[in-house]
Amino acid sequence: MPDTDLHGKRALIVGGETALGRALAVGLAEAGADVAIATLSTDTKAEFAVNSALNELWALDRRGLALAIDASDAAQVRDAVERAERELGRLDLAAAVVPNEGAVALDALRSALEGRPVVVIAADSDAAEALREVRERF
Repeated sequence: MPDTDLHGKRALIVGGETALGRALAVGLAEAGADVAIATLSTDTKAEFAVNSALNELWALDRRGLALAIDASDAAQVRDAVERAERELGRLDLAAAVVPNEGAVALDALRSALEGRPVVVIAADSDAAEALREVRERF
């Protein structure tokens, strides 16, 4: 995988409580990006998982934000983008781990990012390949 320097870049990962979402968040942080990590649901386990992933980002000396949202709700997706941009700065990209149709309000995510890249990743994707695809989109 190319050693893309992502310092100064900011990303939102939706589905950060999944193993793939966590791998994306940590991989982007290792490359220097600041990362907001959002859940697919407001489930307590999901919230715990994104906060745990956030600790990994902080250990890498990266800024991050954990957001417990229902990603199928367009208003919550838009609010997550707004909060991430308020706290981290303008997002350069979003990646959504999609376990099933309707799990993420993708139209709302694309609209909130106003033409910036939104990478949709199937939940059963290979983590290394997914990270490579996301890093190439910056």
